[in-house]
Amino acid sequence: MSISLNKPTWLVRGALALVGGAAFLAAVSTPARAMPGQPGTSLFGYYDIEPSAPVVSGSGDNYLFLINPAGNANRGFGVVTNKCAMIYVFDDVEEMGECCGCPLTPAQLERFSFDNDLLANYLGMPTGEGVVAIRGQDINNNGCSSFRTPGTTQAGCNGGCDPTNGPPTSLDANLLGSIVHNQSIFTTDPGPSTVTELPLFNNAGGDPSDNTYLIEECAALIGNGSGAGICHCPSTVLDE
Repeated sequence: MSISLNKPTWLVRGALALVGGAAFLAAVSTPARAMPGQPGTSLFGYYDIEPSAPVVSGSGDNYLFLINPAGNANRGFGVVTNKCAMIYVFDDVEEMGECCGCPLTPAQLERFSFDNDLLANYLGMPTGEGVVAIRGQDINNNGCSSFRTPGTTQAGCNGGCDPTNGPPTSLDANLLGSIVHNQSIFTTDPGPSTVTELPLFNNAGGDPSDNTYLIEECAALIGNGSGAGICHCPSTVLDE
């Protein structure tokens, strides 16, 4: 994924473009850090929540389901350690509009509504369809301290999960997940709909350049302090 300067949406988001570089430097303490290990893998999937006749398209909200398969969920067997779902939401012209980090306890199933959690605070005008990328990562910012303004909370960070902070390379185990789609079964709308569930796609060995892009673009997106562009975690998970 890359930002193309000749895309119409880029003109709409010109203010973001001008602020982006400075916002990123102010929003994070250092550039994304390369660390020993293999590139961290990411999960990818698509959402489609709006009808777009004459092609078969969305017919209502979509739901992202994530599972944390790492660690143990019982304190009797040792320390319970949360894992992060770093979420980055793109529209159908490859522009990121929301991002956030959400903690998941071991063996936890979490459901995200695209309408209410992943698109409701979009920076710009969401197109109703696009791609979501999810990075599984260990807690990377205990306390969610802001690097830009010490003593305050880092935007988009929840439960120690900071989507604007690296590293882009990691040996962390990935999450598991799928997206449930409500789709029209006719080529005209309105009409009956059907529900399909597709697994998220894993990018195999991972791509550190893509991970770096996700981290830095998220920092630029939410670093302007407007409050827009930050997605929502459905529930708050306390650090164990």
